[in-house]
Amino acid sequence: MQAYDEESRRIWFEKIWIEREEHVYPAIFGTFSEKIFPLAAPLFHQLGCNAVDLSWLTHAVLESPPQPNRPNWAYVTTALSNPWGIHPQDIQPGQYSGLGCELVMQSPHRAAWCVRVLQWLAAVNILTASGKLHGELIEPLDRIALGGPLDGLPTCHIRNVLVYTPDHIPTGFDLASGRVDLLLCVGITDAEMAFAQAQSSEGLLKLLRHYQYLPVTDPDRPSSV
Repeated sequence: MQAYDEESRRIWFEKIWIEREEHVYPAIFGTFSEKIFPLAAPLFHQLGCNAVDLSWLTHAVLESPPQPNRPNWAYVTTALSNPWGIHPQDIQPGQYSGLGCELVMQSPHRAAWCVRVLQWLAAVNILTASGKLHGELIEPLDRIALGGPLDGLPTCHIRNVLVYTPDHIPTGFDLASGRVDLLLCVGITDAEMAFAQAQSSEGLLKLLRHYQYLPVTDPDRPSSV
């Protein structure tokens, strides 16, 4: 087995980052805006963690404007799938890369709230993985309360997100460091949250598909229940 020194590992790590952002993401989402939206230290402070690891601040949200095959805006996290602290010789077949996922949201318009929600979810996932928050990493069919209106406006009834495996884009991709799942986050109302708690997340997904409320989150839409 090949032995890697730190310089070789750094090159391997950077190649994985480049592969995701310059090859995999464009193949799935198309072109991206030049501006990126990195996570900032105050976000982690708000979540109760004052000792911020500098590697956390390399995580970001990328923005893809409408494409010929997609009339809406797409937002996706990057770096959650980075193999932090892993050496190439430690990679095992079938394992996940980094935290094993990247998060996606879609909006009918350019949306700063998409960036904020994904940054917050990414930060929660990072702190959970680091043992700074109690709980489990984000998984398909999770329902997560946002603590307020999705877009910050009192007229918005969408105050939660439902996480699911998308069926309109690839469900994931493979890097040299392992598998990565793409998890789509869609906004839901409190009434829809209660419906899912009573019936199941799968039942809510079926209802949202019926009303054509997937995969795009429209903060102005009425509740399906």
